[in-house]
Amino acid sequence: MTPAEVQPFYTAYAAAFIRQDSAALAAAWSFPAVISGPGATLACDEAVFRRNVDALFGFYTRQGVADASALVTAVEPLAPGVVLAHIRYAMLAGDGATIAAWDTQYLLRDRGQGWRAFAAVSDGEVAAWAARGTPLGSR
Repeated sequence: MTPAEVQPFYTAYAAAFIRQDSAALAAAWSFPAVISGPGATLACDEAVFRRNVDALFGFYTRQGVADASALVTAVEPLAPGVVLAHIRYAMLAGDGATIAAWDTQYLLRDRGQGWRAFAAVSDGEVAAWAARGTPLGSR
């Protein structure tokens, strides 16, 4: 498994954030899913996940995010059809300047219908927004 094999999944995932398409984002996950951060772990079904991404849409808009990139920097096979993917995100302003960037790790599984995330570690995003002075959930 190579980063190039997983990259299309994350290119589409970043594009769904910019379109504010919660249905496409939810379709990229298997539920129940786990998102773990430094302060809490969120175990979510699809409804909870969508509420979370809807809140992120508003937050990103308030921060001036106009575009996003997601680069797969490494993929570690863990079992047949299961990988740990390392992603470098950048949230960009309309002029292309980086607003915030971070690394996120995801567990992905392919059950023959393409990759689906089932767990993520959000520590990098939490730290990036806090370092900018706009912690997640702030205005």
